[in-house]
Amino acid sequence: MTISENRNIIIVGVGSLMSKSLALWLASLGWNIALVSRSEQSLSAIASEVREAQKTPSAKVLYRTADAGEPSSLKAALEWCLQELGGPLDVLCYNAARVTVTDITTTSPEELQEDFKVSAVGTLVAGQWFAECNRARVDRVAQGEWPLFLVTGGILDKEPQPIFASLSSVKAASQTLSRLFAAALPDKAKILVGMPLISGRVVSPGTEGYQPKFDADTVVASVFKPFFEEREARRDGKLGWVVERVY
Repeated sequence: MTISENRNIIIVGVGSLMSKSLALWLASLGWNIALVSRSEQSLSAIASEVREAQKTPSAKVLYRTADAGEPSSLKAALEWCLQELGGPLDVLCYNAARVTVTDITTTSPEELQEDFKVSAVGTLVAGQWFAECNRARVDRVAQGEWPLFLVTGGILDKEPQPIFASLSSVKAASQTLSRLFAAALPDKAKILVGMPLISGRVVSPGTEGYQPKFDADTVVASVFKPFFEEREARRDGKLGWVVERVY
């Protein structure tokens, strides 16, 4: 199944693994890509790699720093990216989360609150922002191509781990919000919602716990790519759309 070129995406929560692999893959298809994260240094380096991978020299690769846990910062970054891309979005990918060990017996309320803002509040803000008028490209829906709100996750909401207490809790909230958006956005805003759920740890090769199955490039090809393919094949509208894909 083919994926169209010259489309627009914003990726929120860009790190050196999954989101970078996603951006590099889309660059090889000639997509216009906006990257959002906290670290200027990291974003600049990743953006340079993505530019080098661009299939189409005229395609845009840009980045903007923002705190995804602060609604005003996140919305300002999304607005800036939308304007710089020069047109409505085909895909908004929300990948922001703090992945670190937090023992349930010692996790502080302040730590949980901060993580909740990034994972859950950020998901809410991003989904609502995308659904507002003229932000999603809906003019191709009649031809079967739908805009997509893509929210990454895992299985911690169903299998919480005491040593990842904060992440388990906030991801459960984020994924519940995503399921609620999946029920509401197709009818209200002509936006599909997709949840790539990764059941293992994605770490760099050579890092303890690395498994080839969960190599970032393999994950993107296995569980992200189907969402991009299927969003363009909606001959029966939203019927048959798969919201959650577990890998």
